[in-house]
Amino acid sequence: MVTFPLFSELEKHRDEANEKFHHNIKPLLIERLREFGFVHTNEDAPGIMELQEKATQNKYLLTLRKYEIIIQFQHVKTGEQVLICAISNLELSAHVIMDIIIDSIDSWLQYGVVYDYKKAQQLEERAKKRG
Repeated sequence: MVTFPLFSELEKHRDEANEKFHHNIKPLLIERLREFGFVHTNEDAPGIMELQEKATQNKYLLTLRKYEIIIQFQHVKTGEQVLICAISNLELSAHVIMDIIIDSIDSWLQYGVVYDYKKAQQLEERAKKRG
């Protein structure tokens, strides 16, 4: 008797979650990101957005990929990029994803500290449910 999920079941679950995200949640998330201040860097690449600080011109680069959302801080003078958030739990609502993004940006903006975005995605709770 198998007491654990098969890889094909995990893969199917991931693909269903990603399809739901890209079809239902991504459009709403992009709308909210624009309201927050993100702009598309290129209309031909709708999954790439940026937010620029007025005082320093430093940027926050956001990339919506197939399996994750990445946010990097880019220092304008040095060109250095720092990963400040990577969201891979695409089963979260647009509201929760926005909260994580805002908290990540605020933590970096205010304190120069990378927010615990892994814990915020509730991945540990999800693993416990799987048991």
